[in-house]
Amino acid sequence: MLVLILFVFVSPACLTTIPPLPACDQLKYTYSSRGVPEYDIPGRPVQGLGLQFCPSGPTCCTRAIEEKLGAWSERQYRDAIFNRTTSMAAEIDRKAQQIDDFVYSLLNKAQRGFHDMFTRTYGIMYQKNANVFQDYFKDLKVYYDRGTLDLGDTTTNFFNILYQKMFQVLNSQYTFDSLYMSCVSENMQELQPFGDVPRKLSSSVKRSLVAARALVRALKTGHEVANLLTKVEPSQGCLGAVKKMSSCPACKGLPEVKPCNGYCINIMKGCMAHHYELDEVWNAYIESLLSLTERLIGPFNLEMTIDPISIKISDAIMNFQESGFQVTQKVFEQCGTPRLSRREAQSSQFVFEKRLEKIHRTPARPAKSEFEIMLMDLKKNLKSVEGFWSLLPYQMCDTQMEKPYRNIRDRSSCWNGKDVGNYDGKVLEDGLKNQVENPEVPVSQDTTQTILEEQKFKLQGLSNQLKSAYRGLDIEWWDDTGKGKSDTQDDEGSGELKQTDLYDDEDYGELQGSGGAPTVDGSGAEPDYDDHDEDLVVPTWHKEKKPKPFDPFQPGTTEEPDASVETSFTAGSGRAFTGSKLRAVASFLVPIFTCYIGSVFTDIPHFLT
Repeated sequence: MLVLILFVFVSPACLTTIPPLPACDQLKYTYSSRGVPEYDIPGRPVQGLGLQFCPSGPTCCTRAIEEKLGAWSERQYRDAIFNRTTSMAAEIDRKAQQIDDFVYSLLNKAQRGFHDMFTRTYGIMYQKNANVFQDYFKDLKVYYDRGTLDLGDTTTNFFNILYQKMFQVLNSQYTFDSLYMSCVSENMQELQPFGDVPRKLSSSVKRSLVAARALVRALKTGHEVANLLTKVEPSQGCLGAVKKMSSCPACKGLPEVKPCNGYCINIMKGCMAHHYELDEVWNAYIESLLSLTERLIGPFNLEMTIDPISIKISDAIMNFQESGFQVTQKVFEQCGTPRLSRREAQSSQFVFEKRLEKIHRTPARPAKSEFEIMLMDLKKNLKSVEGFWSLLPYQMCDTQMEKPYRNIRDRSSCWNGKDVGNYDGKVLEDGLKNQVENPEVPVSQDTTQTILEEQKFKLQGLSNQLKSAYRGLDIEWWDDTGKGKSDTQDDEGSGELKQTDLYDDEDYGELQGSGGAPTVDGSGAEPDYDDHDEDLVVPTWHKEKKPKPFDPFQPGTTEEPDASVETSFTAGSGRAFTGSKLRAVASFLVPIFTCYIGSVFTDIPHFLT
């Protein structure tokens, strides 16, 4: 009897220690913000016997409310994954576009600057042959834009055309046919009329442009890979665990209570167990990008390669003129002495009496150029996304830890999956094999998800491509289709290019590829080595358009060449000759004198008759 009396009086007192569930009408605002209509919300707690994933008992959720809260939780999860991934990918793409636009601007500025500089310095002597030089710059842009040229062959072909053109006009007293000029061309590598300039220029231009193009293409492809990974569909087990974690506290009248860190991390790791399998190849891809970026800051610096091209080509021309007589004699020895022309010897179109002055030469390298600052900023961004897929589960749970594998501290009051309290489950290590034992999310070891496997394979290929570019090797991209910015109107995000891309294909005629016989006019026809008096070649953009500045820190203007340029050039010929100029003049006077004497002896029989 005493026990019964104690039970009757003590039991009600013990039951009062359990906090009652708040009235459900207090949750109207929270529920309505998650898509639950107010008329569905019960006025008082119900038993919730038909709930799918939340515990039964006193609850403010019916089956209909649970479904709507679960749908809201699923959207929140999908949006969080999508936003974090696309935000990371968008920043990579922004960096790629920034570098891409800068490279186009740099090439365009170098082409226009070369034309202006050579026009001011050499006047008509350059203008008569401007297409030879401008076609070379155009080929550099074609490679960067489309990847359809071999840069080594492009530079070799340029100097080959230049060599034949100069040889022909330096020896204008002779007649050369196409067979003879083929022999001249074949001996260029042995005779090295331009010195070591072609080899060095070819090497530096190739490795720098290959590296810059590889970096931009790899960044853009990485952006595509990350975006495709947002399309990986989560498993039903994952979605069920997410709904349970986010919805059940609200059903218990505690919508503001956050899930315990360990509980949340286990769910997120289980949901993204397959994503983690990409982490190793992703990190290798990021490391390759970082290494190539270092190359472009250092020995492969594109600015230090493209800016001084005009100086290098000028030096190459002067090397040829200074050794022109010796080169001519060696060619005559190997190819035979050509037939003398009956027409009068003409002054050479290609005689450039002076090297570019110091004021035209590249100034001292600044501490940090705009390009280097851009690349250093890229490095910081790349380092911030290293290990992205292994850190994503922790970021989804808002756990601010640098190395979130140990000492995970729970909140003082958190939802453990059943009630408010501590989470006793073990937080599993990363990796698909470990996640099979996940207590919150059923995880399968099946690795046949097509999207994930395809992107893993693509990232591995990108790393290999970047390693080749790092070594200065030429590379091919699987998606090169021969189309680039000049072929499409889709230039969104590249406003700078629209302002600075002044050289359209129509300005120069058809492009010259890397194969086939070298031509001067790009038409594919055999060059006319006997025609010395062609019209001036001035690019259309130079005489019809007023180019805008290429960038704010170095505004550029172009001026129409006038007669004073030529006058100042010819007037300078009366100055004292240096040793190099004396040799250059001798290389012209000796053949001309020989031509004159030969023509006298040839015409003596006519006078006698």
